[in-house]
Amino acid sequence: MKKLILILLTLSLVTACENEALDTDLTDQNAGDDGGDDGGDDSGDDGSESADLSLSLYKLDTELNASIFGIPIEAITYSTFNINNNIIVSGTNELSANGSPFETENQTITRNSSGQITSDISVNSDGVTTNETLVTYSNGSISRISYDYYIDEDEEDYVYNITYDGNLITRTEEGSNISTVFTLDGLERIIKKESFDGTFSIQTELVTYNEVGNISSSTTIGEVESNVTYLFDNNTNPLKVVFEESYLLNFLSDDYSDEIGGQIAQFLSINNWNGATFGGQAFNFDLEYNTVGRITSRDIAYDFGPDLMFEFNERFNYVN
Repeated sequence: MKKLILILLTLSLVTACENEALDTDLTDQNAGDDGGDDGGDDSGDDGSESADLSLSLYKLDTELNASIFGIPIEAITYSTFNINNNIIVSGTNELSANGSPFETENQTITRNSSGQITSDISVNSDGVTTNETLVTYSNGSISRISYDYYIDEDEEDYVYNITYDGNLITRTEEGSNISTVFTLDGLERIIKKESFDGTFSIQTELVTYNEVGNISSSTTIGEVESNVTYLFDNNTNPLKVVFEESYLLNFLSDDYSDEIGGQIAQFLSINNWNGATFGGQAFNFDLEYNTVGRITSRDIAYDFGPDLMFEFNERFNYVN
């Protein structure tokens, strides 16, 4: 249930991994261990306003109100990522579901001699390990991802095996008929994600990009049906340099039904995402900037009716 809530909470479930490009290294440098967030609207000091600033702190607060099979769900997460030299070095996630006390989880990671992440472990405030992700490599590329969630039943656990063929990445799940094929273009951007039950296609997402390099649309058919277009400002997205090498691991470890368009827009766009249209319903985001045009905050609110409402609040801090 916890994993389901986390998936629902976000257009971009952040796991704070860093990952090299396809067919070269496919490496990871993931978020770390400690920190914490009071969950408030704490934008803090965004640093001086020099044009050469680097992102030092990124906060992402999310809130979901939904009804699933008639059961109401309210979930809140507060995430904090500490960044040094464009690498996430530590992070903390806090989660509350249906009014429960917040549970704090700190992530710790282990890397091999090449800097590739081999394990990502979350430990709660009681010192109990809640979940663990293990990553295996073959010839420098991710070949296996296993996830264990220790607090609940084994139904949330998975083992993915990954193979490569030109511009195609195929992910199969052990003990399941489900497989997912990711198609990349010549710039190693994902342009298609298609999932199968055996040989039967059950969901396909197609992604297009504009001439600048921002995602322009994503269309999903199958179990999930959606058609989204994306809007951007003209300022540099500070998240891209931090997350641009993390997206592939995140996608390879997601659920087959997760849509990837929002993740690309938020974390991998050249410019700052400032609006979206979902099936004809338009939403504009509230962005604030410092005097040199660097984004300091972004507030996103989606209201799809009483059965589904999201809020995202982001804060950006910088250092020289």
